[in-house]
Amino acid sequence: MARSILFPVALVATLVGRGACQREVKVAATPPAAPPPAAETPKLWTIEVMDGDKATSRVDICADAAVQKGFTRPAPEVNGKPCDRLREPVETSDAYSIRCHIGDQYYRAAAQTDGDLARDFTVKMTVKRQDRKEPMYEQVRRYRLSGACPAGWRVGEAAAPGDKQRLDTITGTRRPMPSSGG
Repeated sequence: MARSILFPVALVATLVGRGACQREVKVAATPPAAPPPAAETPKLWTIEVMDGDKATSRVDICADAAVQKGFTRPAPEVNGKPCDRLREPVETSDAYSIRCHIGDQYYRAAAQTDGDLARDFTVKMTVKRQDRKEPMYEQVRRYRLSGACPAGWRVGEAAAPGDKQRLDTITGTRRPMPSSGG
C-alpha cells in the first residue's frame, strides 16, 4: 500500500506549522484508490486550523472526490514512519477510527466530523499512543468549499495565502504560482 502522499491533514502543519500538540506526529490521508472520472470537476477547498472560533492557519487545496474523502480519514506517521494498520477502520457517517502500530508502539487515530460534507464542516483529529491517556496530537480543522480550482491548478495542489509556489500533495513537488495570480 503506497503511503507517499501527505495531503491535507499533514499539509496544513507542513505549510504553516501550527496547531499540533507535538510536531513529530504527521497525519496523512489515505491515498486515492483510482483516478477521478473524466466528468468530475475538482473544487477548491479552504482548510483552516482552528483554535476555538479563530483560524490560526489556512491553506487552499484543489480536490477531487478521492482527495475530499481523505479530509476525514487520518493515517498517522510518527517521526516520518507510517503507522501500520492492525485491522480495517471503524467508520460511521461522522466518525473514523483506526488502530495501528510502529514497532512495539500502538496508536489510535480518530476523526470526528460535524457539518455539511459538501460545503462546510469541521474535523477534530486525535492521535493517541495506547499506553497514555492524553493525545499526542490533537487538531480541529474547518473545511469550506471555495469554488472552482484556479486556472492551471492540478488535483492535490495546495498553497497558503501569499505563497509563491503550490505544493503537489500527491507527489511532493512544488510548482510556481501562475503570474496571473491564479
